[in-house]
Amino acid sequence: MKFNKWYLIIALGLIGLIYVSIPEKRNLVPLQDADSLQVVKDRAQKDIDFVQAENSPIVDKTAFRQLSYFPYSKKYRIEFQVERAAEIKKVNMKMSDGTEEENILFGKIKGQIDGQEIELILYQHENGDFFLPIKDKTAPTETYGGGRYLDFPLTKLKDNLIVIDFNLAYFPYCAYNSTFTCPVPPKENEIPFRIPAGEKNP
Repeated sequence: MKFNKWYLIIALGLIGLIYVSIPEKRNLVPLQDADSLQVVKDRAQKDIDFVQAENSPIVDKTAFRQLSYFPYSKKYRIEFQVERAAEIKKVNMKMSDGTEEENILFGKIKGQIDGQEIELILYQHENGDFFLPIKDKTAPTETYGGGRYLDFPLTKLKDNLIVIDFNLAYFPYCAYNSTFTCPVPPKENEIPFRIPAGEKNP
């Protein structure tokens, strides 16, 4: 059979078309997920609120710039098993000024952080949403010595499981202003290792 140069040209054209249609491998910086982007927005809004809100705990608003945080890490979004208390009741919790106030005891949560088992007491606000006061080994050098808080809606609880994002851990108002009184995390909620997530000291 006589060789036809047009066969060669067409074949080379097809090979070239296939090559350019294959996605090129690029070293792209991974996009942040939706949760982390929302956290960035919420933190920026909190800085604005601390400057503008009448009930802000910041004394010198003109000198205030922004709060400080550990880098966002999905590693500290942890799923916990929830064990409801036999009876939902109010219990006394110590306050930073030495007094006590009642909080609703919901039960306990159990899970693993960095391969270590932990068990914490879970409380509720009057509106039904959850309240988790904690203190870990970042305090007092990296975070507020009085501990940090986490709040999350009741709707997060599904089939006795709940995902807690420690990137949302924040300081109580008494960390910025001693005129405020804040709940003190109970001994049961003192975590015996570091959780470098959430708000930290400047």
